[in-house]
Amino acid sequence: MKQIFARRTFLFFCLLMPIAYVMTLSSASALTVNEVAKDLACPCECPLVLEDCNMTCGLEWKNEIGEQINKGMSKQQITDYFIKKYGDDARITPMQRIRGKVYQYTRSFDKTDWALLWIGLIVWVLLMFFGIYLGVKKLFFNKSQDASAHPDTL
Repeated sequence: MKQIFARRTFLFFCLLMPIAYVMTLSSASALTVNEVAKDLACPCECPLVLEDCNMTCGLEWKNEIGEQINKGMSKQQITDYFIKKYGDDARITPMQRIRGKVYQYTRSFDKTDWALLWIGLIVWVLLMFFGIYLGVKKLFFNKSQDASAHPDTL
């Protein structure tokens, strides 16, 4: 009797868990302004992604996206609307995304920060090169020297 109850309880939870998962997933996947804005280029002169822009023109676009989300439009519909209205300049390219992120993180750099960045990068490259050089030398060239020094051990 206990086994039957345990099996039914187990079966109940096995059926209940996928339903709870699907219900949680649908409520957690509500569309946000930033989800749409990350696929659009900023209309300002700044090189940022619309998602990261806080200038007036970027905020106007974000407000417009919010209004369209409230109307029930999907991400694709909103993106298509902006591309139709503003042309292909509204669509962000991978290169614009990279430049925007680099600009976002380095716009407050002064000469000291840039110098430290490049010095650190050069030191890292030299250490990597030196480490690989020593590793290859030790792995491939020390064995041949050991074999020639002790020919009877082969």
